[in-house]
Amino acid sequence: MKMSIGFFVRKMLGSFERPVSELYRSIFIDLNALVSQINYWVTASNILELGCGEGAVTERLAKVYPNAKLTGIDITSRVGRMFQGDLSRVKFKQQPIKDMVRENPQSFDLLIISDVMHHVPWELHKELLTDAKQSLKSGGYLVLKDWERNQTPIHLLCYLLDRYITGDKVRYKTADEFRELIGDVFGANVIKSEKRIRPWSNNIAFLIQV
Repeated sequence: MKMSIGFFVRKMLGSFERPVSELYRSIFIDLNALVSQINYWVTASNILELGCGEGAVTERLAKVYPNAKLTGIDITSRVGRMFQGDLSRVKFKQQPIKDMVRENPQSFDLLIISDVMHHVPWELHKELLTDAKQSLKSGGYLVLKDWERNQTPIHLLCYLLDRYITGDKVRYKTADEFRELIGDVFGANVIKSEKRIRPWSNNIAFLIQV
């Protein structure tokens, strides 16, 4: 299996991996602001995070939803590896969304997909969101957050780092392309709110109700 540059950099950082990872993320996204916005939008008791990675967003969700159950899924073997918090109500699974839905159909109040879509081939976007939709209870919410494509220096920097540190063939959508995708999967008038998340307007989050 091909290893990314980021994999080797992380290995060299040792005990400094977590603070350096947090600093790196903060250049592009204020995760505390994102999670505060999610908490403002939605009250939830059973939360699923799709593509949770090593647990940075999940850890913050656990703090702002102190009475909720949280499940984080990802296809990486490092799922939830850097999470620090109460594991009595948080669980991580190395599992694709199809398997999660098959085991837990219409189970969650809130589903979060944060900075995942640009790592997924475009031809799979509709299928992924269609599967994700099946995990939500009727009236449940999806928060879909991603980085919007535009012609700015910060976007170029984000692309280069995402492409060459993760090794993924990343490809970003515009806000309009996301709106069209959401409409195709969920239907008309399902976007209840949109919010730009600091520090860059490229960070766009959609609140979707099924």
